[in-house]
Amino acid sequence: MTKTATITRIERDGPNGLEEWEQMDYASLESGTPVQHGHLYHEIEDSGYMVGVWNCTAFVDKMMPYSVDEYMLFLSGDLKMIIPDGEEIKITAGDAFVIPKGLMCQWKQDGPVHKIFMILDGDVPEAQNASLTRISVPDLAALDASPDLISDRTDFMNPAGNMRVGVQTYGAMSQPGFGIKDNQLITVLDGTLHLNDGETTHSFTAGQTAYIHQGGTVGWTIEAGTRTITASYITRG
Repeated sequence: MTKTATITRIERDGPNGLEEWEQMDYASLESGTPVQHGHLYHEIEDSGYMVGVWNCTAFVDKMMPYSVDEYMLFLSGDLKMIIPDGEEIKITAGDAFVIPKGLMCQWKQDGPVHKIFMILDGDVPEAQNASLTRISVPDLAALDASPDLISDRTDFMNPAGNMRVGVQTYGAMSQPGFGIKDNQLITVLDGTLHLNDGETTHSFTAGQTAYIHQGGTVGWTIEAGTRTITASYITRG
């Protein structure tokens, strides 16, 4: 068989450890001298699109508009996001959340944080849906699904419709070849997901994350009751 798609296993420390990244702009910080390390698994510079892993020591941002659309899954650490009315959104290890570009908020991180992320630096339009005016924290509990169906809930959609975050619960499923129309960052919450790129079957279990590059076909085999959270980005052109 011929390999038709690129499937990558996202490791919390990258394939060969994390590199130290450039110093943050201290003028944007209220406190802290953070040191950040990371690894980019995929970047499309013209779109301001990146997928990777990141860790960083403690810091507190100033209250300001968030600079990108960003999906994050926390692997370790704690965070408080403050919005202008004083509400605090608390994020802990195992939580996923999305901050839309342009949302006024403040990042308060008291200790080290480690995360998987998807970033898109797109236009900031007038708000067209509720997910653009809040920090979205998807409920990761299982959705109702029959043994033969998929339940798929959308928790975030950007205005252009090219970045989406949602939670899925699967019945038993096997599909030999499925066209991949977007870049998909998939974390398995429960169960097992098997992905075949045409040559190799890659298996992912609870707590593991797959990244599928847009294009080609992928074979899917999923056990009944498997639950995932997926962030996706489709390139057009």
